[in-house]
Amino acid sequence: MKKIIKNTKIKSSLVVLFAAALSFSCSDFLDTPPKDIFTDANFWTSENNVKTYSWLNYDTFFAYGNNSGTTADFYFQTSSNFDDNLCWRDFTTFNTTANATNASWNEYYTLIRRCNLMLERVPKVPMDETKKNHYLGVAKFFRAFTHFRLAQQFGDVPYTDMYLTQNDPNVYKPALARGEVIDNVIKDLEEAIALLLPVDDQNVTVNKYTAYALLSRVCLYEGTNRKYNLAQSGNEYLQKAKTASLAVMSNSAYKLNADWKSLYNSVELLGNTETILAKRYIRGVLSNSIQAYTNTSTVQSGLSKFAAESYVTTNGLPIKQVGGNSQYLGDDNISNVFANRDPRFAKAFSNVDYAYSDKPLNGLTSITGYVFQLYNNPSTSGTEVTTIGQNHIDTPIFTLSEVYLNYAEACAELGTATNADLDLSINKVRTRAGIANLTTDGTNASANGVQINDPQRTSALEQISGVVSPLIWEIRRERRMEFMSWTTLRKADILRWKKGDYLDGTKNPDALLGARIPALIGTNSKTKVDANGYVIPYTVTRTFISPKHYLTAIPTNDINLYLAEGVELKQNPGWN
Repeated sequence: MKKIIKNTKIKSSLVVLFAAALSFSCSDFLDTPPKDIFTDANFWTSENNVKTYSWLNYDTFFAYGNNSGTTADFYFQTSSNFDDNLCWRDFTTFNTTANATNASWNEYYTLIRRCNLMLERVPKVPMDETKKNHYLGVAKFFRAFTHFRLAQQFGDVPYTDMYLTQNDPNVYKPALARGEVIDNVIKDLEEAIALLLPVDDQNVTVNKYTAYALLSRVCLYEGTNRKYNLAQSGNEYLQKAKTASLAVMSNSAYKLNADWKSLYNSVELLGNTETILAKRYIRGVLSNSIQAYTNTSTVQSGLSKFAAESYVTTNGLPIKQVGGNSQYLGDDNISNVFANRDPRFAKAFSNVDYAYSDKPLNGLTSITGYVFQLYNNPSTSGTEVTTIGQNHIDTPIFTLSEVYLNYAEACAELGTATNADLDLSINKVRTRAGIANLTTDGTNASANGVQINDPQRTSALEQISGVVSPLIWEIRRERRMEFMSWTTLRKADILRWKKGDYLDGTKNPDALLGARIPALIGTNSKTKVDANGYVIPYTVTRTFISPKHYLTAIPTNDINLYLAEGVELKQNPGWN
């Protein structure tokens, strides 16, 4: 049986991009199809059809979720996707046994098959050669992005670069080593860069610089993953990360927004100069629920103590700087906590008061006391804020700020970072944020001439997997603050740095604590606090097991399916 695409009116506007993607079907169709639907045999006849087909790929970006869904890259958390920044309103922990199925596994291989079909059919479509090459580049981009996420999540995975029929024996090829998968990802992206147009539909579809941004992310991941998880040199990949980052940084069309928060609460990111790729939400077409979950009576996810204490003061120093930090006023009350701190802190969370079950703030409560306000936008109101499935602020997918920090981290990891490198990258992000710039001697980091000495960097928690240099530590901190609530990005960072212990409640209890509210000590409040007054959001903890939890289990149904075809698909360590 063949595949179909429902015939739909082709529109040039990206207003319908994601709605169209959701309405298409990749299911089988009858041998004699109705006249009002395309078949594989009659579909590949025009550029418009190719463009419409390419829109299917974009649904892979979950962003703020689709309509009432909470499967997302930001804020929302599941048992396979949570970090150390936010405590989700319902306790989340790691799976302990391998699941029979995995939604990501299935969705990713479906998307790869779609890309391979596109790569096979597009060369035969009568259309302008430049646009033909562009759409081939789009397919290579999404194939690369999807194989990359498979390797990140599952390690060694089957790799496919051909469109195969169901009966083709190559459908059940043995898994390819994770490193080889990544090398193929890089090859796809480098080929895509040569094919893609520099601009296409502004910043809401993939172009050459989107591919450079992804290449920057992939190579930084691989370089650091090899260094910290495999004890290998990752310099070749780190150098590629630098080069790819520079390609974006050198494009004068990209500039940081004046306001950091505007990346995350804008109704419209189309044409935004900091956003390399955005997911658009249009009311009545495709919406999300992120504002409803952070602006209604629903208990919010809250900032953890571990994350709150990572925010520096405006002088660029950590709050526990050895020798003291006069700008930090302590955490006896909320005014002191937010005084003189990185301005992104108060843009993401309310600095007016804490809110908890016994004492809401404007009707809001938070599981840790910190009230989320990153997604608030004064131009939105009524049901477009308060109702699930009716919010429509846009989502950044790739940003210039990430590329800047990829570049800075690659330089630091290579051991070649100079002050010029920092000024070219991370210091632009810090200037926009409103905190002091960094300087370096290549290893150490200083702010306003004061050498940074954060005792957390050499704590027992850090020594479990190894202490990093002061410069790398500060760049990692900057990523955390800049991408606060970007759950999937933070989780990926933790795992590539081999810092899974951050997620372990026994080794890192601060990840499962909240704001300090001394007034609750010794009271009968429904919100419990420890002896020092820090909110205890849960009565249970979680354990991170290494190496088990660095990779997700291969779905057992797929292992059995491959075995039935005579191919062994090995389970990941610790999941047997």
